[in-house]
Amino acid sequence: MRPSLTHPWPARRDGRPLCIAHRGASAHAPEGTPLAFDIAADLGADMWEADIWLTADGVPVVSHDPIVPGPDGGRIEIARCTRDELARMLPDLPTLAQTIAHARRRGQALYLDLKAPGSGPAAVADLTRAGFAPAALGAFDDAESRALIEAGCPWPVTVLVRPGEDPFARAEATGADIVHLCWEHAGPRPQDLVTPELLAEAKRRGLGVAIWHEERPEVLADLLALPVLGICTDNPERLGGFDAGPATGIEVVCHRGINHIAPENTMEAARLTYDFGCDWLELDVRRAGDGTIVVMHDPTVDRTTDGSGRVADMTLDALKRLDAGSWKGAKWAGAEVPTLAEAITLCQARGRRMYIEDKDVPAEELIALVRKMDFMDDCFFWSPDPRLMLDLRAAAPEANIKANAVHYGGFEAMQQMIRPQICEIQIEDWAEEAPLCRANGIRPMLQYFGDDPAIFDRIAALRPEMINLDRADMLLAALRRVDA
Repeated sequence: MRPSLTHPWPARRDGRPLCIAHRGASAHAPEGTPLAFDIAADLGADMWEADIWLTADGVPVVSHDPIVPGPDGGRIEIARCTRDELARMLPDLPTLAQTIAHARRRGQALYLDLKAPGSGPAAVADLTRAGFAPAALGAFDDAESRALIEAGCPWPVTVLVRPGEDPFARAEATGADIVHLCWEHAGPRPQDLVTPELLAEAKRRGLGVAIWHEERPEVLADLLALPVLGICTDNPERLGGFDAGPATGIEVVCHRGINHIAPENTMEAARLTYDFGCDWLELDVRRAGDGTIVVMHDPTVDRTTDGSGRVADMTLDALKRLDAGSWKGAKWAGAEVPTLAEAITLCQARGRRMYIEDKDVPAEELIALVRKMDFMDDCFFWSPDPRLMLDLRAAAPEANIKANAVHYGGFEAMQQMIRPQICEIQIEDWAEEAPLCRANGIRPMLQYFGDDPAIFDRIAALRPEMINLDRADMLLAALRRVDA
């Protein structure tokens, strides 16, 4: 890269490639929107990739396409509208200036893909006015990248390289600092094209290498081992979650999955939980009208599906016809109500574990299913129904069961009645109850369902053995603050 750069590439302290959220977390929200960028930050991204077009009055805005759907179903050409006109018609379409301010609030770097001819100077002007350092700019168009270099752009300049193109010829033609290999469609194993020889030649030339947007876990695993600057992805959780850093010593239990992003108690929430590197998925189970054990928190389907009625009065076929995702956002439309067996199968395939909260399933039936699937060692149980708690222990003396001392009037009574393996503790009781649990061979598990960053800072300092929470992303952010 040019030695004259005022703002070098914003590398991670640990040397790991940056997680570059491609148009934000575009797998989970409309691409290039503030929501997609917020979700990307929540899921551990280091940098947001944003496409830049110019309005009729020269204002840089963020959109992948030059023509976008309008509110009335028509089509709006960005270049033919002023910024004020766009703001009235498309209030969710952000300007670059707004996105810079947003990135600063969320602690994110920016990678600007210059789509509109001549958008480079306008983007540089916005970055300069904002005094925003962690950024890079690039383009597929050689003239656009070359113009930035000739103007002495103080940020790294990339050139985006299509399959079949020579990255070094493109770098020579533009003077770019970084070659961005856009080879995701170059074959089933595009990582094999990033050869040791290519990387050595890039190093010899003083060029950085950035990688295409990639979502396949097996490809990502290989790319992460390469000495590259960053990897784009629609799924930042696969690069930026708990697995992206050193072991924390905390086993994370996601309450109904990562439910502030995905619809709770769905397979989509489960996959997001596992992709984010969490250890345990918590879910709620109920008995459907035909005896199938299904995953649902409420006694009715009204809150989390497009249907109505009691779970206990519905067959599995009826439950499967419901949309359990649209209430959370259009990206989740079509999510199904899962069975417990389906959830266990996914959990086993991913090598994770599960916390099963029994709402109303007879203990013998629940234990029978879990035993049949050879899953007893990889889960623990709890029920808000005291009778079911006793039934679970009677049905499975070997079962891992969670209890709360407060529900039994004290620690000794809890031990005598339930003989739990795990004890759930509120943060205000942690200092007293956690040592007592350890002394009696019981694993203490902190519970915090809030979203106060200050509380998460306290939790990060405590380093509990386990934690049951709604906001795994906020715990990860707190741990990174503590370790910074």
